[in-house]
Amino acid sequence: MWIDSLTIENCRSLSNVTLKFSPNINIIIGDNASGKTSLLEALTLLSSGRSFRTSHISDVISYNKNSVLVSAKLKLNAGLTSQIGLEKDKKKTRIRINKENIFSQAELSLHLPLTIIHPGSIDLITGSPSLRRSFIDWISFYKYPNFHGLWKSYQHILKQRNMCLKSFKHRSSLDKWTEELIFLQPQIHNYRVSALKLLKEEWTKTLTFLFDDIKFDILYKSGLPDNIDLGKESLHDYYKDREAYDLKLQRTSGGVHRADFKLMMNDKLALEIASRGQLKLLAISLLLAKNAVISQNKSIEGILLIDDLAAELDNNNKNKLLNYISSLNQQLIITMTKKSLPSHFEYKVFHVKHGKLSDVLE
Repeated sequence: MWIDSLTIENCRSLSNVTLKFSPNINIIIGDNASGKTSLLEALTLLSSGRSFRTSHISDVISYNKNSVLVSAKLKLNAGLTSQIGLEKDKKKTRIRINKENIFSQAELSLHLPLTIIHPGSIDLITGSPSLRRSFIDWISFYKYPNFHGLWKSYQHILKQRNMCLKSFKHRSSLDKWTEELIFLQPQIHNYRVSALKLLKEEWTKTLTFLFDDIKFDILYKSGLPDNIDLGKESLHDYYKDREAYDLKLQRTSGGVHRADFKLMMNDKLALEIASRGQLKLLAISLLLAKNAVISQNKSIEGILLIDDLAAELDNNNKNKLLNYISSLNQQLIITMTKKSLPSHFEYKVFHVKHGKLSDVLE
C-alpha cells in the first residue's frame, strides 16, 4: 500500500497543493519555514486526526480560512485503489472513505498507517510517560482489532471513577466503576505486553544497523506496583487499600493508564548515560521498529515520514539511517533543506517555496 496522490487545502502556508508520489523514495526540499513540515503535518492529520506539532487545530488551519482539507488516493495490493479524505475545523471533523461518510477516526487510521520521525521524536524517550503509552497503544491498535474498543471503554470508566472520587454526590457509584476498571486492566495490559514483545523483536534488528556493540533492553511498567499480579482478587485488594489515598488526590492514582517503559543501555538507564545524539538515534530506532511491526501485516503496510533528515545526526549516523531505510522497500517521504542523498539512491524530488510545490526533474 502506498500514497499515489495527495491534495492539501488550507494547511498553514499550503493553500492548494496536489502531488503525485513515487511508491519508493520521495524527497521534499526547500528552505526552513517554506512549508515542507506542513506537508507531513497534513499527512499525519489525515492518518491520526491530529497534528504532531500542536494540539490546537486552529494553528494548523491557514490564516483567515475556516477548515483544513486533506485527501489522498491510495494504491492497494492487487491493483486496487482507495480514496480517503478528512476536513477539520475548530468544532467538527468530516471523514470520507471511497465516497462514503465515516464517523470513526479509527477506521480512517486503519487505511493510512503512518510513522513519522521528526526533530521532536527524542521526546519519546525524554518526555512524559503518556507519549510512551500512546506509542505502545498505536502498535496494539494496528495489531489487535479488539484493543481500541477496550481502550475507549477503559478511558470512559476511568473518567467515571475519577468523578466519583471528586464528587460526594457520585460517591455511591465508586465501587461499581472500580469493579469495571478492574475487569479491563488485565486485557489492556496483556495486549500491550504482546505489542511490546513484537516491538522488541523488530527493535533488535533495527539496532544492529544503527549501533555497534551496545546492549539494549526495554523495561515495561504496568502502572501498578510490581507485587500486583493483575488478577481480580489482587486488584480488588489494591484499590481497596488505595481508596483513601485516591479520594485525597481526587483521581485514580494507579492502573494501566499509568503504564510506562524505560530504555536500558548496557544495563543502565539510557536517559542517564546516553548522549543526546544517541538518544535521538534510539528514538528513531523505536519508531522504525514500530513501523516494521505495523508492516508485518501487508494489508495495512506502513508508510514512513522523516522530517528534517539531518537534524542532530552527524554524517556517519545519517548514512547509517539512510542505508537502513532504503532497504525497507516501503514508501518514504523525506524533507530536507537541500538534496543530499548518495547518488545510488533512486527518488522523486519536489521543491517547496512559499507554500507552493513543484516536481524537480532529474
